[in-house]
Amino acid sequence: LSPQEKFTPVKYFSIDRVFRNESLDATHLAEFHQVEGVVADRGLTLGHLMGTLRQFFTKLGISQLRFKPAYNPYTEPSMEVFSYHEGLKKWVEVGNSGVFRP
Repeated sequence: LSPQEKFTPVKYFSIDRVFRNESLDATHLAEFHQVEGVVADRGLTLGHLMGTLRQFFTKLGISQLRFKPAYNPYTEPSMEVFSYHEGLKKWVEVGNSGVFRP
């Protein structure tokens, strides 16, 4: 079989507690929960990624989203995800994302 014939589309997701070695401030703690996901298939686009993120956040009750281009060292294109926070009356970052290339 060729590498093309061995490929199987997959979806992997994890939710776990993570730690970072950074200074604490009002918006960054040393410990937090993080969701990660990888969807691998042929022909996926940035539009597919945005649709997946919209679906995910909608299921969490977060519907007002904005996407902003960003730099991530391992993905291109990359983008940050913002949601409008009614209590704070401002847009806050709720995620980061990107597309892996072969």
